[in-house]
Amino acid sequence: MNIKQLFYFKTIVEEGTISKAAEVLHMAQPPLSMQLKQLEEELGTQLLKRGHRKVELTPEGKLLYKRSLQMIDLHELIYHEIKDSQQEVLRIGVTSSNSAFIQQEKVNQYIKKHQNLSFRIHEGTTYEMIDLLLAHSIDIAIVRTPFDETQVKAYHLAHEPMIALAKPQYEISHKQKMLNFQNTPLIIHQRYLPLITDHCLNLHFNPHIKITSDDCRTSLIWASHGIGVAIIPQSALALNHDQSLVSTILEDKELYTGISLITRKQEDIDPRILEFIELFFSNKRDMI
Repeated sequence: MNIKQLFYFKTIVEEGTISKAAEVLHMAQPPLSMQLKQLEEELGTQLLKRGHRKVELTPEGKLLYKRSLQMIDLHELIYHEIKDSQQEVLRIGVTSSNSAFIQQEKVNQYIKKHQNLSFRIHEGTTYEMIDLLLAHSIDIAIVRTPFDETQVKAYHLAHEPMIALAKPQYEISHKQKMLNFQNTPLIIHQRYLPLITDHCLNLHFNPHIKITSDDCRTSLIWASHGIGVAIIPQSALALNHDQSLVSTILEDKELYTGISLITRKQEDIDPRILEFIELFFSNKRDMI
C-alpha cells in the first residue's frame, strides 16, 4: 500500500464510480481498477461494493477512507515542510484582532527589504497560535494578552483600550464606559467574552450579548448591519471599512489588552525573526 493507491482510492470514493475517477485522474479505467484490486488483496478485504450507479463503502472501506484522508494530508504537510526548509521562509502567526497591526508600513518595508524571503501567514486564536508555535509550524506569533507564558518567550507592547463601534442610531459618541452599555445589544469577540462579562458583573449588571464571533472583522460586519455595538481592541479599528460606523474609546482600565510577539523559549532566535521583532520597539531595551 502506498500513498498513490490511497489517493486513487480516495478519488474513487469521492467521484462515486471508477469510470468518473479515471476521468478526473486522467487515466484509463482498467489500470485504476487494477490498483483498487491490488489494494484489496494486500489488505485482505473488500473495500467497495460496486453498484450500477455508485460504489458503496464497506465498513473496512469507511475506515480506510478516513485514514487515507489523514495520511494524504500528512504527506502534503511533510512535502511542504521539506520544501520550506530548502528556501527562506518566515512563518508568522497572527490573531484576527492583530491583522491590521501586521499591515503597518514598517512591515511592508521589511518585506521589500528581504527580496529572497517568502512569508506564510497563519491566522487563528491566541491559543491556536501558541500551539502552532510549540509544534514548530510557525516561527513567531502576534497574539493578545492574557495568555500562558510558561512555554513561550514574550515581547510585550503597550496595552491599549477597547473601543465601541456602532451605527449612529445607537448614539455612542459620549458613552465612554461599559456601564453606559448595560441595556445595549453587544457584539463581542469570543476571546474577550470572559473579560468583558466579568467586568460587567463587577459593575453589577449582566451584559446583553447579542452576538459572539471568532473574528473582529466579523464583529464589524454585524455592527455595519446595525445589529448592535461591537467591542474590539483599539488597533483593530483599522479593519473597519464602514465609514458610517461611530466609534468611542472605552475608559475602563480593566478591559485593556496588550499585543505581544512570542517565540519559543530556550531557542536561539533567527536574526531575521529578531529583526522582525525589533520593528515594533523603539530600542532593544524595550524588548526585554
